[in-house]
Amino acid sequence: MDLSQAEAVADLIASHSAASHTLALKQMRGGFSNRIKELRGKLVHFASMVELELDFGEEDVEFADRTALENLTNELQEIITRLIRSFQLGNVIKSGVSTVIAGRPNSGKSTLLNRIVQEERAIVSDIPGTTRDTIEEAISIGGILFRLIDTAGIREATDAIEKLGVERTYEKISQSAIVVYLFDVSNMSPELLSHDLKRLKADGIPVLVVGNKIDNLPDRRALEPYTEQHPKIVYVSAKTGEGIADLEQALVETLAGKGLGTEDTIVSSARHYDSLLATREALNAVLAGLANQNTGDLMALDIRRALHHLGEITGEITTDDLLENIFSKFCIGK
Repeated sequence: MDLSQAEAVADLIASHSAASHTLALKQMRGGFSNRIKELRGKLVHFASMVELELDFGEEDVEFADRTALENLTNELQEIITRLIRSFQLGNVIKSGVSTVIAGRPNSGKSTLLNRIVQEERAIVSDIPGTTRDTIEEAISIGGILFRLIDTAGIREATDAIEKLGVERTYEKISQSAIVVYLFDVSNMSPELLSHDLKRLKADGIPVLVVGNKIDNLPDRRALEPYTEQHPKIVYVSAKTGEGIADLEQALVETLAGKGLGTEDTIVSSARHYDSLLATREALNAVLAGLANQNTGDLMALDIRRALHHLGEITGEITTDDLLENIFSKFCIGK
């Protein structure tokens, strides 16, 4: 078992959902480490050829095919870049998907949170601005851990405390993976809804539009203007529970759109992510050296650096400080 597999054991023990459990299990079985060893093995061959050239410096011979080295480096860059991009997904699977429930006052955000977690977690009141601070609750939906965050209603605050709550709402939205925008279908125009969504979507975070209080509508045809503007809208009644299953399914599908469920290797460790970034930087230097026709000794330094950072992931390159930090997460005897 290499170092990344040992880390996966700790992740498996600490997993709180089926998705994080599966991710840790794949890594423990060597899926990620085998990919890293494969990349490192390809690079070792060229590193040895470049090093060999240095022994024959006076004879001006070339053992490493520069074109083949450039092609390999470009191939490695593409694979490593995909692994780096996968960290965003891997991190939310491991830590939980930060999901902010946002909307105007009295849209039913607290009632929705209580309905999903099936517990009276947030205070519910007809008085606008009841929620002044964020309330967070974790729940597993479809095998994925979602961290639901109830927030203060978005409006012009009437006092300093509510203003602070609204500011904190926008802060949580900027840090979230998904935003559930909840609105009252019986008390909000399609024009005002579009206005609010335009501001939220400017941040580039996926926004799931949810129309609440459908139990207040005597005629469901009143929903058509909203559906025309937002075809993927989900309608619920947080009070009665109608449509909650559809909302939970939409949450899972929103995350699936980010790549969940693929068989590709997914990076979930911040340490691995940092090592991959450093590897990519070293490979960029290799490509720059090839373009500038650098000498073999300079290229050898950059290749060694890339090999070093890849080796850090699986433990082929280790330090006492690194090992102590990783294994301090294991608590023997519990």
